[in-house]
Amino acid sequence: MLLFLSLLCAQQSLSARLAGTDAESSGIVPAKGNDAPWFCRGSPCPPFEVIRKEQTYEVREYSKTTWISTVVESSNYEVAVAKGFVPLYNYLRGANDKQLQLDMAKPAIIDIRPNKDFSSTGTNYTVLFYLPDLSEETAPKPTSKDVRVVTSPKQRFYVYGFGGFATGGSILNSALKLALALKTDKQSFEPDHLWSALYDAPTRLFGRHNEVMFSASDKSLAKSL
Repeated sequence: MLLFLSLLCAQQSLSARLAGTDAESSGIVPAKGNDAPWFCRGSPCPPFEVIRKEQTYEVREYSKTTWISTVVESSNYEVAVAKGFVPLYNYLRGANDKQLQLDMAKPAIIDIRPNKDFSSTGTNYTVLFYLPDLSEETAPKPTSKDVRVVTSPKQRFYVYGFGGFATGGSILNSALKLALALKTDKQSFEPDHLWSALYDAPTRLFGRHNEVMFSASDKSLAKSL
């Protein structure tokens, strides 16, 4: 875990300057710069359109994007994130066929396979980092066999945001709130894949932002992993 915290702290030296502006309520949300959502804090983020906002969640449509990913097995969410962070961070620092060093974008995404009652995050995870302005064809090829470049198609997500530090317990509690709200609203979603989005380094103690998401589309990133 200490390694994970130190690597996340290093993210701040790679990212662009901090920003504090609010997200727009409709239209395509910019991917970077001062017009991007406040929780991106000046770093590149995947562009999305807010389709509608409900009391508990909002519906977003994300544009087609490119990511690097790695698969991790662990009985603990925090350990899985730490293990997955290392090979992806190494890729950004030059462990690719072009030896390019790339800035770290936001968020880090974790694909979780929870059990049916959301009492456990399971043991299989996929950790993903966003690659802005790149595609599978233009992104440098990983030198590690454990890292892949994948494409997320244009798709819709139900998104629930929460503060504090994201732990396995807070992720599951937030997922349960989101799932209950979607069932109450009679919304169809994919419960087998829970996505957690981490935006902040551990050095940020206050005003933190995290998200959990369920896919509302048949064209889910989960099918390409």
